[in-house]
Amino acid sequence: MPLIILGLIALIVVAAVFRFTAGRDPGFVMRIARYAGIAVLAALTIFFALTERWVPAVFLAGIGWSLYTRGRAVPEGWFPRDEPAAAPPPRNVRPQMPADEALKVLGLNSGASSEEVRAAHKRLMMQNHPDRGGSDYLASKINEAKDVLLG
Repeated sequence: MPLIILGLIALIVVAAVFRFTAGRDPGFVMRIARYAGIAVLAALTIFFALTERWVPAVFLAGIGWSLYTRGRAVPEGWFPRDEPAAAPPPRNVRPQMPADEALKVLGLNSGASSEEVRAAHKRLMMQNHPDRGGSDYLASKINEAKDVLLG
């Protein structure tokens, strides 16, 4: 009989909450539902702890804590926030390859035309491409030399 009375009281409270939250902001309704769930879990946890049923008490306490902290280990605001991280240090930016070095890499003489630069680049990339067993370093140097000479 006491359980029936408690059930009816719970139904009346739920109906009152739904009536109170009708037409409200969904975020507000979710907060009310979250706090109501926490309250119910806390009551059940206390009941199981008082009756010395520790497994369900600890289980329900964990679920209640998860609802309270929104899945975090501790609630927001318990620990001060660290200062925002400083901007990452700049990457090692190496200077652009000089034009005379670019000519040496491609095996060209000064005053080479853009067609000669493209042809030398294509020839060297066919020989040194990483997909054909060449090294990444050489391929990047060849590409950089072409970019320097063609602008």
